[in-house]
Amino acid sequence: MAYPAKLPRDGSIPMRYKFAIIEIGELRIHEAFQDDLLESCIKMLEDDGVFKYPILVDENYLVVLDGHHRVEALKRMGYTKIPVYKVDYWDDAIEVTTWPEAEVENINKEMIIDMGRSEDVYPPKTSRHVLKIKLEEHPVPLEELR
Repeated sequence: MAYPAKLPRDGSIPMRYKFAIIEIGELRIHEAFQDDLLESCIKMLEDDGVFKYPILVDENYLVVLDGHHRVEALKRMGYTKIPVYKVDYWDDAIEVTTWPEAEVENINKEMIIDMGRSEDVYPPKTSRHVLKIKLEEHPVPLEELR
């Protein structure tokens, strides 16, 4: 099911995204994770019992754009499925840059897709995806992700 996004402030056409629950093994990561953030993700999920915000993935290759720590947290907790928002990564409503402390100076969408399709990964917190719209919360109870 496709969910229309809120209208962007600049009046442009809103980004389209599709909610799905998919097998974690289908995902391709492009970035490593940090142990401290992973542990806080696991604790948050255990405390909440709900996966509140689907991760963001490219609809063509299922490369994780945002949510690497949540993906790894669910894996470590023994879950096999994950809620995602599939997006057209080439949509102008999605911008990519690097985090200020990133080891990589420049990055672009092609580089991220290429890395996601390879066996390598960038260091943690390399890519920063900025959306011109806010994606809706879509809570899924953890028991539905076994």
